[in-house]
Amino acid sequence: MAAMSVYSFLEIKRVRYGLMLFCALLALSSVALLLSPFKPTETTYYTLKEPFARSEKSWPYVFGTDSLGRDVLVRVSHAFFLDLGVGLVIVCISGTIGLTLGIIVGYVGGIIDGIVMRIMDVLISIPGFILAIAIAATLGGSLWNAVLAVSMVSIPIYARLSRGLTLSIKENLFVTAAREAGLSSFKIMFRHVLPHVLPIFITQATLELSNAILYFAGLSFIGLGAQEPTPEWGLMMSVGRKYIREAWWFPTMPGVFMFLTVLSINLIGDGVRDYLDPKKMLRV
Repeated sequence: MAAMSVYSFLEIKRVRYGLMLFCALLALSSVALLLSPFKPTETTYYTLKEPFARSEKSWPYVFGTDSLGRDVLVRVSHAFFLDLGVGLVIVCISGTIGLTLGIIVGYVGGIIDGIVMRIMDVLISIPGFILAIAIAATLGGSLWNAVLAVSMVSIPIYARLSRGLTLSIKENLFVTAAREAGLSSFKIMFRHVLPHVLPIFITQATLELSNAILYFAGLSFIGLGAQEPTPEWGLMMSVGRKYIREAWWFPTMPGVFMFLTVLSINLIGDGVRDYLDPKKMLRV
């Protein structure tokens, strides 16, 4: 059954295209980091070298070098793992808090539900990136402060989703039966509500991963995220934009990598949504 389930998931075209693109980026980044003699922060004498030029270590600068002579391919490859890892951390933090909060207030209801949801409404009424900028600026520009800022912005999305699902699920007969059988509220939420919320939650988390990467890169671009010499896509584009005319590859390659990564994640996320939605599965 598990093999058939995986096969049916891979039958979705968007999933196949997204996985192929993601695996290609993963392979390119891994090979570059494993074979390159340069470190992401290592400078050389070949400042702004043309793409495919040879280095002093017989290693081709496939994507050229930046303003300090650092290999752009190595830096964007390192940034692939950094931004992807940061995005996963943001989704895990915000998703866990939002899921837990939404299920609790949705099941308990009452004044607690009203207070929490009004706070979520206020947060979600403010454009996400603007709120992330305000939080990051208050905390100070750093990688982990940016992670915290984007995580806080994303919590209301998961909280509202899980709360709405919980309100619907707790009216079902199996929840009523569990309550009449004497199960505690914690056990009902954990055993009966959570398993029914998780599929839609996973779909939303997959789609929000790309937003987390974009928000983090955006904060780094304006100086509120990763700081030099950290190899990060948004920071590389920010530093390289002043060299766009004489060294177009410097700011362009990080943008291309980020675009392709986000595209692959969105394709996989759309496939997950189709796979977990029976009505959409009929149209795949």
